[in-house]
Amino acid sequence: GRSLLPVFRGETPKDWRKDFYYHYYEFPAVHSVRRHYAVVDGRYKLIHFYESDVDQWELIDLVEDPLEQKNFYDQPEYQEVQQKLASRLKELRASLQVPEDDQ
Repeated sequence: GRSLLPVFRGETPKDWRKDFYYHYYEFPAVHSVRRHYAVVDGRYKLIHFYESDVDQWELIDLVEDPLEQKNFYDQPEYQEVQQKLASRLKELRASLQVPEDDQ
């Protein structure tokens, strides 16, 4: 990890990541959100819901849809964003050593 102190002082390092990976495992739990993992870059989220009974991708545009009600995945106008995030998601999972079977 890295210290957040410079960020709190308003001195964000030039090489500070602008995206992050998360993995949500807690289904069925309080939120009742299916297991998924994603990459988030501030404007977009590329999410993969995975389980034996669900295999679904979602692409969220937080500017166009701040309430996250619309899935932009496979929309022609979002293909470049989708490909960029898919590549980044793969890179982050590899760098974090997330096992392939840990969907």
